[in-house]
Amino acid sequence: MAKKYKFRGKPRSELIGYAAPMVAHPGDTVSFMVSTEADKYDAAIVRLIHGDNNPKGPGFKSEKVNDFQWQLTGRHQETFPGSFIFIKDGVNGIVSDGFTVQAWIRATNPKQGNYQGIVAQNSDTVGFGLYVDPDGGIALRLTHDNTFSEVSTNHPIQEKQWYFIACTYNAISGEAMVIQRQTGRWPNADADCEIFGSVPLGSFESINAPITIAAGGLQTSPAIAPKHCFNGKIDSPRLFSRPLTRKEIEHLHSDGSPRTIPGLIGAWDFSKSSASSTEIFDSSGNGLTGTVINFPMRGLVGHNWTGRVFSRKDAPDQYGSIHFHDDDLEDTGWDADFEWNIPSGLKSGIYAAHLLSDNEEDFVPFIISNKKAQANIAFLVPTMTYLAYANERAIMFPGVDFTVITNVPIIVDPYDRLLREHTSLGGSIYDVHSDGSGICYSTARRPIVNMRPNHRHWVHGCPRKLPFDLYLVDWLEEKDFEYDVITDHDLHHQGEDLLRQYDVILTGSHPEYWTSSMLDGIDGYMNHGGRLMYLGGNGFYWVTAIDPKRDYIMEVRRGYAGSRAWASHVGELELASSGEVGGIWRHLGRPPNALVGVGFSAQGWDLEAPGYKRLPESFDPKVDFIFSGVGDDEMIGNFGLVMSGAAGDELDRVDFELGTPAQTMRLATSQGLHSSYYLMTHEDQLISLPHNDGTNNENVRSDMVYFETQEGGAVFSVGSINWLGSLSHNNYQNNVSTITENVLRKFTM
Repeated sequence: MAKKYKFRGKPRSELIGYAAPMVAHPGDTVSFMVSTEADKYDAAIVRLIHGDNNPKGPGFKSEKVNDFQWQLTGRHQETFPGSFIFIKDGVNGIVSDGFTVQAWIRATNPKQGNYQGIVAQNSDTVGFGLYVDPDGGIALRLTHDNTFSEVSTNHPIQEKQWYFIACTYNAISGEAMVIQRQTGRWPNADADCEIFGSVPLGSFESINAPITIAAGGLQTSPAIAPKHCFNGKIDSPRLFSRPLTRKEIEHLHSDGSPRTIPGLIGAWDFSKSSASSTEIFDSSGNGLTGTVINFPMRGLVGHNWTGRVFSRKDAPDQYGSIHFHDDDLEDTGWDADFEWNIPSGLKSGIYAAHLLSDNEEDFVPFIISNKKAQANIAFLVPTMTYLAYANERAIMFPGVDFTVITNVPIIVDPYDRLLREHTSLGGSIYDVHSDGSGICYSTARRPIVNMRPNHRHWVHGCPRKLPFDLYLVDWLEEKDFEYDVITDHDLHHQGEDLLRQYDVILTGSHPEYWTSSMLDGIDGYMNHGGRLMYLGGNGFYWVTAIDPKRDYIMEVRRGYAGSRAWASHVGELELASSGEVGGIWRHLGRPPNALVGVGFSAQGWDLEAPGYKRLPESFDPKVDFIFSGVGDDEMIGNFGLVMSGAAGDELDRVDFELGTPAQTMRLATSQGLHSSYYLMTHEDQLISLPHNDGTNNENVRSDMVYFETQEGGAVFSVGSINWLGSLSHNNYQNNVSTITENVLRKFTM
């Protein structure tokens, strides 16, 4: 982290937790997992209303849920990241006379300074395995009575290159062989290596222990926790009960079937099971089925990919690799410290367990939504976006100076400092793994530090995501609207039926991540006269999937376009969770403009974001209801708690070529009002040009629009993340609040 960044407040001591499930309903039981250095702490349930403690606003607001309070004993809980395959049955005595291990690997950090297991069977003191050694060579390691014997090529493999690797061991003679061969069109002349060695007799003892792939065994802990995790791709690992001959090894190197070779114990074919499955198929016929732990990246091109197919569906045998990471995480696996059964009839909303020790506090958020409508207004909480940004740690990127993107002094929040000290809690899909590859999965089964009501984002020192969306909750409460809270996850599971219970749907500030089921649901709602208030920016943007059996895990494949933190590997656009092509919805024929009239146009952060100037169509009698109480010459939203303006952060604009409905009325715009810190989106730039910022490009703007649809439906969009941050200005007496209220009351008539 650059020294020029400042820190807000004092460092946090450990008092952190998460709730499961993240989205619950009355009658459900919510479990709370907590880790703390404190000897004891108190816990209470609160409904969150307003998180921003900016003195210019209404301040922090929460509402305690009566009669639910606990006094608890504190404890520290460990997290064990790292993805691998666990084969419980193992082999007992079968390899006592020797063995062969073979696989294809593409290591992404071969010289990381520690052993990385490829295939291993180890207990605490006995076992064997094939590894990448600390210097990047391929090594056979044998263990007996906690004494290690090793035969290594001592020849570093190159990162991100496919290799055929194998080792053989004869327990009777003590002879061993280790092979590494680079594959590909132009292998380096010195890439291959073949080493013979002798191991003292008695250095090996066959045991009954689990087999691990992509790990060198298991830690001594209550959990199934890996050690010596591998970073990179593995394809088609095999295990034989004897040392193979030269001819047999050449047969495997030529992609010959392992089943024709005597002594086959296990042949794990990653292409045979669904890319979303936790099971790994053993094609040996011996039933040594593996279980995937901690969600590695699946459905990827293997060592034999020709570059002529780009879908796993067309050639599954060419998609036989899995990319493992030493920091992958599905679930921290923490034990529950307390539980709460949600009372029937409780108001839907954004809730939290408020944890309080002698010197620290935390708010552990969760959302309560109703299965049946209790009001005619619904606030659709963007839980997919919350997961996408969960534990975003871009500020920690080494060598990146973020001061160039803003004139706002960068101040790092105490929660982000805590994340730097607890890297095992994982990053967001805006981050990269320890090996530099992009993170494509995000899980809710961990503490999410930037999903706290009092979190401030480093880019502008203000709320973002959940704490930002509390501006809308607070405003709805102040204006005495009856409303329900529903979530992206509810919409994904229930679709159009969920939305059709309501007269109007309100989005949050940043509804960026949408599954196809969610889009189908809102399309159906709009086609039947639904009314939508899109109160944010950069919405309806990324193709998203959630795991079919574990909806606390979301997946995104970035593709090759759009504003992204990393790019997908060629041939790996399909999401493992759904089989859909990833990227942005605009490139798959579902642009946000066609749904809400506007689509992502620019992003930027500076000390003063502008407001909107009214356009001629805003004076059409058809939209008088929107501007009732607003002066003809008023600037709209040139104020607010976030960068002092309503048209800021990420912006959307009208574009009829991208599907903005022809009847759309462009009511107001921030065109020409932005600084040079606001830049045009990548996907709108066909060639590199110098004029792409807010001072010289007309497309760097936010547009406010309104249009009507069939059966009495209508859409009102503001095209800016910052809009909600202006609602409470001047004690809620301002034109952003007025316009929002005018539209909402009209849409509920």
